[in-house]
Amino acid sequence: MKKTLIALAALAAAGASFADTTVYGKLDAGLFNTSAGGTVVGLNGYETSRFGVKAEEKVGSLTYSAQLEGKISDTAADGQATFAGFNRTATLGVAGAFGALTVGNQWTPFDNAVWTADASEYSGAFTALKATTAWNYDLGNTGMGNAKNSVQYATPVISGFQGIVLAAPNVNGNTQGATNYSGVGINYSNGPLVINFATQAYSGTFTPGVGGAAGVQNSTATVNSNVLAINYDFGVAKAYAGLINTDTGDSAKGKDASYIVGVAVPFGADSLRVSYAANKTSVAGTADSTMSAWSAMYLKPLSKAAVGYAGVASLSSVNTTGLGIRYSF
Repeated sequence: MKKTLIALAALAAAGASFADTTVYGKLDAGLFNTSAGGTVVGLNGYETSRFGVKAEEKVGSLTYSAQLEGKISDTAADGQATFAGFNRTATLGVAGAFGALTVGNQWTPFDNAVWTADASEYSGAFTALKATTAWNYDLGNTGMGNAKNSVQYATPVISGFQGIVLAAPNVNGNTQGATNYSGVGINYSNGPLVINFATQAYSGTFTPGVGGAAGVQNSTATVNSNVLAINYDFGVAKAYAGLINTDTGDSAKGKDASYIVGVAVPFGADSLRVSYAANKTSVAGTADSTMSAWSAMYLKPLSKAAVGYAGVASLSSVNTTGLGIRYSF
């Protein structure tokens, strides 16, 4: 992996004469204990470790851009940190007064809305969302929340409002088995208030795993999901809330409905983040099943680049505690 990253950095530097180019990344490592698996040292407790390159060039009224970003994980059989390629983002784009157009592998409007609702910032280990089925339909067509082979258009921001439309037709070989994915988002941001609504549809039911378990692709039905996410900064605290519903299109899997609430309380530069989520699954002819989860994190900046964190969570009856450091470069 080291040689690969060095080569990519050299390539980015070589191209700097053609566009403003930035090499960036994050590395997150910590010590974690779960009631199901014991104590381990691992990556990605707070945020996903990543490596990326982005470039931008302005030509008249237009801005051309490219971005590549991939996940760094420690799941290889030999225990080494691995870089599996640019599986998070790989886009080309052009933006101007008309808005922005991007093509490639990119985060969906649905993923961005889900992220907005979580006080724990979609933490890898300490988010209540991971244990609730409905929120885990944030899959895109890759299983990671992004959409490959996609095209997206975002309108200009007008009085705080922005619309986003994404489509990925005829995509084969992805995690869900979906052949078509589409998503629409309507976002509002003005001062302390952020409201995101998004809807998505994809072909091929994929039952997400709970508490870190692998998901299972089980039918070719069309899945439809909607999410409404809100956060408001009161100054003394920032409140978060969200609602989501999913119709799997499969009578055996039924429908899921969830909510999440949370708060982030600053203590100077530090912050405490607490969230709670609950989910109900309804299948015709059977009693509804429910589950809930909660999490709490404390974040403390250690330098301009480093943030220390400690957290505790109860996710689908699996308890997690841990602490670590995220370093940005």
